[in-house]
Amino acid sequence: MARQLGVAILDVAEAAGVSIATVSHVINRTRYVTPELVERVQEAILNTGYKNKKLDKDGSLPPIRGSLIALVIPNLDENVYTEIVAKFNRMIEHTEFSLTIHISNNNATTERLIIQSIISEKMIAAIFLVPLSENPKKYSKLIKSGIPCICLGRRINSSEIYSVTVPYEQALYAATKQLIKNKHERIALMRVKGFDSVDKAQIEGYRKALNGNGLYFKNSLVFEFVANQSDEKYEHDVKEAFEKLQPTACIVIGHNLLLNLLKTIQTMGKECPRDISIIGYGDNPFFELTSPPLTIVKEDIDSLVAASLRILRGIQDETIAEVVHEKVNFELINRKSIKMLGMGPFGEKAVSPDEIFLSEEERQKLYENKYRVAISFHYGGTAWTRLHEQGIRTTLESIGVSVVSVMDAQFDPKLQLAQLEAIRIQKPDVLIAIPTDDHLTAKKFKELSETIKLVFISNIPEGLSKESYVSCISVNEQENGNNTGVLLGDYFKTKPHAKVGFIIHGTPFYGTLLRDSSAEKVVREMYTNIDIISTQSFGKIEHAYDTCKEMLTNNPEIEGLYISWDQPALHAIRALKEMGRTDIAIFTFDLDYAIASFMAKKQMVMGLSTQRPFEQGVATAMATAKALVSTDTYKYIGVQPYVVKPKQLIKAWKEILHEPIPEDLEQLVKQKIMN
Repeated sequence: MARQLGVAILDVAEAAGVSIATVSHVINRTRYVTPELVERVQEAILNTGYKNKKLDKDGSLPPIRGSLIALVIPNLDENVYTEIVAKFNRMIEHTEFSLTIHISNNNATTERLIIQSIISEKMIAAIFLVPLSENPKKYSKLIKSGIPCICLGRRINSSEIYSVTVPYEQALYAATKQLIKNKHERIALMRVKGFDSVDKAQIEGYRKALNGNGLYFKNSLVFEFVANQSDEKYEHDVKEAFEKLQPTACIVIGHNLLLNLLKTIQTMGKECPRDISIIGYGDNPFFELTSPPLTIVKEDIDSLVAASLRILRGIQDETIAEVVHEKVNFELINRKSIKMLGMGPFGEKAVSPDEIFLSEEERQKLYENKYRVAISFHYGGTAWTRLHEQGIRTTLESIGVSVVSVMDAQFDPKLQLAQLEAIRIQKPDVLIAIPTDDHLTAKKFKELSETIKLVFISNIPEGLSKESYVSCISVNEQENGNNTGVLLGDYFKTKPHAKVGFIIHGTPFYGTLLRDSSAEKVVREMYTNIDIISTQSFGKIEHAYDTCKEMLTNNPEIEGLYISWDQPALHAIRALKEMGRTDIAIFTFDLDYAIASFMAKKQMVMGLSTQRPFEQGVATAMATAKALVSTDTYKYIGVQPYVVKPKQLIKAWKEILHEPIPEDLEQLVKQKIMN
């Protein structure tokens, strides 16, 4: 049926079920369109009788020609760009596309001329661009051209340009957190200045990891370098950075910068990781071959290229209705360029539990020899002790080692001495112990060390040499203390002035001393609005009741309390209830039902940092097993603590106690969250 006003391009679009723009691109060959859509447009042209001077006399389309993808990158010096080129070549190898590569040499004028040349080419299907600027005004001709443009790794601030990037903030957070896990506090960020939004995201990720783990963000530890400076300038700047602030670890962003850093630390007589731990950003095949192999943050280039091509297909077949901005994953690849800083009582290097490995030969030897282990706890009846024992038993029994006895000294040194004598008579191959008193039990442990291998949890008895025991396993007490100090400080940080008290353990255990002193240091140095107006100690756990009463009687203005761990905290809570002082905010350590019940109700206990007792038990068992069959033992093994706030209690319970939170606690937490 004839149309009164003739057949318009809109009629063709409606008949084909596509947009007017797609019909225009098919007819004018201004961008690639999939064969399926071309066929639908061709059929619609014939059915509607649409006429256009670009069509052949019979109304058909000219033959489909190959389509070009233009890839514009800053350089080929950095491995990430050569990898992008390689991935594009591989992924389009069996498609209708062909690839042209353009290098801007990090020069804005060169980039502008390249883009002008590309958009004049009628065969261009799309432009994949690593832009040198995020300012859309500099890409106005590109935007007006209508050619699909997908930015890689960076974004242009335009609602008309697609992008696929990496979550730079999260990547730098993960790298910084990895160094923190390895006990580093003076962590430098060394980077080559580049793209503004990427720069800001990376620095913010670094900042958040530090601040979120009780460390300071210092501008002086962020070193920014100019791109393409001479090797001599890099060496001078790197030396100056290390001499000024002497970081123990650094994250390095920039291929040439990393190469020059490795060269410079050698000329300075330093070694990685002995003197400086390093995480590099970006991958390169030689990073696995350096000495030591480098820990890196690796961008997922496969996913980046695949996502960008997927977006192009979506544009072509019109399944993507709006401009999209996708993010791809990154991976932190741990190699050997990071060390855990020494945290042991003798300043020995602490190792991660992940580093303890049993060979098949060692496992076979454990099964064959039927070794026997005894355990002497300082006190029991808590989730902490139960999970330690569970981790130890489960791991040892799985490799053929039996636990012949478990004793609870109830925090009584005399009782522990009697129990240790009973253990001596049993003649186990290894004794795992937590001393009740570093001084009173030292002589007995020294005696036992002559016939039994000793593995200690948390601390070493006074006077014992490193040769007297095999291993000591502990939570990272410094970070543990930092965590709780930050929890207390953050709770009161909005107040112009707050007064708090510290109730600490009077027995000079290495672990609790380090924990308490770290927390105090954080509060005093980071929170100038908080005054620690009283510090008092307790000996036996139940004495925390009287200590708390005395402190609050003499200092009624106290608003918050730091308490060395959960059991004395519960005695202090009982005292506070009797005094009608349930307004006091308490910050402590370790998670079990009693302390969690207060957190769930948001009553008094407002935050804690907890050990991971099951994981510590597993680490203890692995250290024990290694000591039985190898001379390669680990003097000090550190396990990371875990921060718990009331809203996080459900998740924390499962991750710390390895079981679902009791239903009554779960309901309390959910009610408080809803309210």
